[in-house]
Amino acid sequence: MAKTSKSKARRSTPAKKAAPAKKKVAAKAPSSPASRARKEQAPAVLPFGRMNYILLVVGIAIIGFGFLLMSMDDFVDATQFSVSLYIAPFVVVAGFVEIIYAIMYKAPQQDEAPVPADS
Repeated sequence: MAKTSKSKARRSTPAKKAAPAKKKVAAKAPSSPASRARKEQAPAVLPFGRMNYILLVVGIAIIGFGFLLMSMDDFVDATQFSVSLYIAPFVVVAGFVEIIYAIMYKAPQQDEAPVPADS
């Protein structure tokens, strides 16, 4: 019976309804043919150039070669010279440095010489 009295108490209190929020709709201005033409003619600017991608692939290949060198020896003994212990880590680090250089590389801009006006 205690459950019914609580549920009746809840029903008897009037619930406050919040007024529905008005949605603001921004009026979109119709695009003019000139603005559409400018959008169509704008060239796509890529973040990386062809040389950046070539350098990235070279860096990934160097890292892969370093991991291949690490997996060559079955048993690594620190008392003997081992390619996988002494050379391969430096090759992998060189690959990561190459990838960082590939990301930071920016092709030199060709400065266009001003064309003299005919007088």
